[in-house]
Amino acid sequence: MHIQRTLFGVFLIAFLSLVLFTVIAYFNLQENAALDRQEKVSLQVLKSIEVLFNNLEDMEEGAASASSFHRQTSLSQYNAARELYPKHLQALLRAQVTDSAERYQIKTLSGLTESFVKTAAMVVSGTGSFPSPDLAREQLQDQLASIKLLVHAIEEKERATLYANGAESSVRSERMLTIFTAFSVFMFLFFMTTYLFISRNLSNRSRAAKVLKEKEQLFSGLFYKSPIMLTLVEVSTEKIMDINENALLFFGQTREHVIGKSVREMDIILDPAFREIMFERLQHDQKVQNLETQIKARNGRIRNVVYHMEQVFLNNEKCLIMAFEDITDRKMAEKRLKESETLFSQIFYKSPIMKCISEVDTGVYLDVNDNYTRFFGYEKEELIGKASTELNFWKNPSDRSILIKELREKGEFRSLEFELKTKSGELRHILLHADLVQLDGRECLMTAFVDITESKQAGDFLKNMNLSLEKSVAERIKEISDYKYALDQAALVAITDTNGRYIHANENFCLLTEYQPEELLGQHYSIIASDYHPAQEFFENHNLTASGGTIWESEIKSKTKSGKFFWADTTIIPILDASGVAYQYLIIRWDITAKKNTETALLQAFEELGKSENRLKQAQALSHLGSWEYAFDTQQTIWSDELYAILGTSPAETEADFSSFLGFVHPEDVAMVEETVISTLNSENVSCQYNCRIIRKDGEVRYIFLVFEREPTVPGQPDKLLGILQDVTKERLAQMEKERITADLLQRNKDLEQFAYIVSHNLRAPAANIIGLSDLICTLKPSTPAFMKSINGLKISVAKLDAVINDLNNVLQIRREVNERKEQVDLYQLVEDIKTMTSGLMAKEKVSIQTNFSDLEKIYTIKSYLHSIFANLISNSIKYRQANQVPAIEILSNKKDGKNIITFRDNGLGIDLTAHQHKIFGLYKRFHFHTDGKGMGLYMVKTQVEALGGKIHVHSRVNHGTEFSIEFDEAYT
Repeated sequence: MHIQRTLFGVFLIAFLSLVLFTVIAYFNLQENAALDRQEKVSLQVLKSIEVLFNNLEDMEEGAASASSFHRQTSLSQYNAARELYPKHLQALLRAQVTDSAERYQIKTLSGLTESFVKTAAMVVSGTGSFPSPDLAREQLQDQLASIKLLVHAIEEKERATLYANGAESSVRSERMLTIFTAFSVFMFLFFMTTYLFISRNLSNRSRAAKVLKEKEQLFSGLFYKSPIMLTLVEVSTEKIMDINENALLFFGQTREHVIGKSVREMDIILDPAFREIMFERLQHDQKVQNLETQIKARNGRIRNVVYHMEQVFLNNEKCLIMAFEDITDRKMAEKRLKESETLFSQIFYKSPIMKCISEVDTGVYLDVNDNYTRFFGYEKEELIGKASTELNFWKNPSDRSILIKELREKGEFRSLEFELKTKSGELRHILLHADLVQLDGRECLMTAFVDITESKQAGDFLKNMNLSLEKSVAERIKEISDYKYALDQAALVAITDTNGRYIHANENFCLLTEYQPEELLGQHYSIIASDYHPAQEFFENHNLTASGGTIWESEIKSKTKSGKFFWADTTIIPILDASGVAYQYLIIRWDITAKKNTETALLQAFEELGKSENRLKQAQALSHLGSWEYAFDTQQTIWSDELYAILGTSPAETEADFSSFLGFVHPEDVAMVEETVISTLNSENVSCQYNCRIIRKDGEVRYIFLVFEREPTVPGQPDKLLGILQDVTKERLAQMEKERITADLLQRNKDLEQFAYIVSHNLRAPAANIIGLSDLICTLKPSTPAFMKSINGLKISVAKLDAVINDLNNVLQIRREVNERKEQVDLYQLVEDIKTMTSGLMAKEKVSIQTNFSDLEKIYTIKSYLHSIFANLISNSIKYRQANQVPAIEILSNKKDGKNIITFRDNGLGIDLTAHQHKIFGLYKRFHFHTDGKGMGLYMVKTQVEALGGKIHVHSRVNHGTEFSIEFDEAYT
């Protein structure tokens, strides 16, 4: 059949190929016929136009001769040509020319010939308006020349057409020859391939027949000698065609008695519906697998058998190979086993304890209960047939070997603690019971255990929590102690109560004042007061400032126990209670006696300027102090060499005048300097002093202290100004560092107080719950509902405690990393990054963010901290938006008075500062409860801002939005 289909396909392909070739040849002949028709038209045009032109030449010759010589022969020649002219012209016009340009040329030629014929007639007859016969003949010749040109053009076009058609005909012939050659080669290869294919197919069929015969012999041996009972039945008649020896032995029949009989006649199947079920499965699946029924065996015994049937074709007849197996003994064993298993399953599978059975030698699981699978996170099918070591359940793989060894020595185990790993990799603690049992002749291990992870973790957690809290508190105390030690070594530190009485004085303070600690404690601070400052006004001013919660700073001249005077740069810091009221004052002094003495010496040196200019210059160089003088009458300014050195310039580079000096002043200080100088000159004050910044020629920013005063000259003459300018950069930076350390110390003290509050308040309830539940668990059995309920309650308390500790660790971690990873941060790119991260939320809420960083584009800081600050403030603006307004956020940056300032504004719900001013940056403080939150955001923002050396301020009104202003010292960013 396969060969017939192949031959049919071969002839079909050959026929279609021949049809294709015939169609190609037909279209090629059609195109050649079109070319032949075009060639005939071209030849007709050439022939007609040639005959016509010859006819016109005869007509011209006859007309010219007849006009000149009046010969009869010439007249006859003209008349003969005149009669043939219409015939030749019509032959040309009848030519089937397809080219429109050529048709136009033929039409033009026709008109010219008509005009020529008329002119020839007038020449022959002597009529017309020609002045003389010669002129008439010339015109006739001119017309013939025009006709000749047009005739030549038509002939050239037709010859070109003939040449092109000939070339195209040659190409088509060559192409047709190529197609024919390719077709012939293709058909040859096709028939040769077909021949080889058919030949190989016939050879394969021969080999297949041989193999089939061998397989038939093999099948015969397998069928009759098979240990399985086999029967071959014809489907249409249901007659038994063959049966093997085992089947005959089972039924107690001979082959002659069985062959040719139908299954119905044998009457061996007890269930009448078995036959219908069998044929229904055969029709549906084409085979039958594991179909059980009861049949009559020899001696009438009823046996349970399982049938397997498969359809086959023998001599084009559908037959069934029926294989059946006696399962009577197995069914009885299964019944007994099922009864025992039912009892075992009630004990094994329904137990609330995790139970399993495994082989001792291999560890392969034979069975597990549902609680066991839930504990490890596996399906039962994933466990059965695999070993616990293969699934990596044991934290220590050697634990199982130790368990087996101990079991074989003792026979059983009770309440042995182990650590196991679940599918997710989680470590769990268990309390295990184990016994050795024999199953089907195999030594097996039956284990049962309860999960004690939560109770163990609770105990460990409480222990670790105590250690962690003790460590954190110790670290914070040590950190504060280190700061205190550093401050004690570098400064004079004292603490007073609200009445100004000393309650603490460090060693440096006692050494400088020459008092013993017991002499100072309880005494009023006036014990070291001098008479230098106006007592009433001066001390009332600093008392009023400090009591209001503001840090007070000034330089104070004090007196020691022995009566010696000393100067101290003094900072008084109020220590506030929870309500914001000062209850103590921290007084930090820096001994500046040497500096003051230097200033005094410099002023004395300045007064002796006229006596010793060289001494003044040396003093100025040593103290980095320059001097200047301005005369009002001459308007001349004189700068000292040291003043030029401080500015980083020279007399050759810079002219000594006030405008030149303003050129060095920091742009942010120029307005202040101008206003101070002008207001002093316009007032009655005789002296003035101020601090400002300058930018030297090399770009270095330095801090200077400037003093000047009027000096009267001769009575009635204009005054002159005398001034000094001192480089105080080193002292100013030291002062800034001192202020930073002081502020940081205060903040760390506040953090410690807050930390102690959180430990005592937020950890008390979860810790108490954990302790109570742990005590309760110890009294309960694992199988009781109260035990699991207590475990769940313990989990919840541990989770709450863990959340609080994580929050505290995050806060403590901030200041430990403050000096790491500083870099230049692009503010615009930072905002774009946050926009990208929150693009989904911003698109959903239609958030508008406007930025202006033109004055301050970059800032030198820790990028992760600044990113967190920006993200928290933007997130809060979106989260606490007004329901009836589209969220609008504005972020600005600028520089002002040596500060880098970043401002955030929004149009959100706002905060009632009257009610929440003192707790707005508190930990776990929330002011709106319509959305989720923990009260950590603003606390983390303030903590991170202060960790970076900055300050944050807030202005807000309910339903009018909120503005946060963040300030950083320019020197640190």
